[in-house]
Amino acid sequence: MNLPPKLVVVATDLSKASQAALQAAAFYAENHGSALHLVHVFDPSPFRAPSGLAAPNDLIDQAAEEMRGATESNLAALAKEALPGHVLEVVGLRHVSAGEAISDYATKVSADLVIVGSHGRTGLRRILLGSVAERVVRLSPCAVLVIR
Repeated sequence: MNLPPKLVVVATDLSKASQAALQAAAFYAENHGSALHLVHVFDPSPFRAPSGLAAPNDLIDQAAEEMRGATESNLAALAKEALPGHVLEVVGLRHVSAGEAISDYATKVSADLVIVGSHGRTGLRRILLGSVAERVVRLSPCAVLVIR
């Protein structure tokens, strides 16, 4: 890991746990001059046709792109409020697995650090819901800071 990290990917699901990740990202930007990429992953599965029905792919792609545009607009507003002047890029990632999408994006941009929030779920709730933070830690090409 480059110290201090030059490029930090901070992931948000817009939850309270993500607010803590944004605060950590602001620390790196303000104190170390790190460039920030703010990302949010959205699942395209709501755009899939129900079993047995065919949906035109162009309509599915159009709906997903509209959602990406809305996501990036919301992220830009969040960045302006929570991380003023620090965010280099805001990106809506279309993927069924948030952990994989975040890790893939970190690889693509050669990130030095990924910051993710954790809800702190344990036991059955974690097994049923999965853990994005855990998946990012396992798959990421760089250091990962998990904020609880």
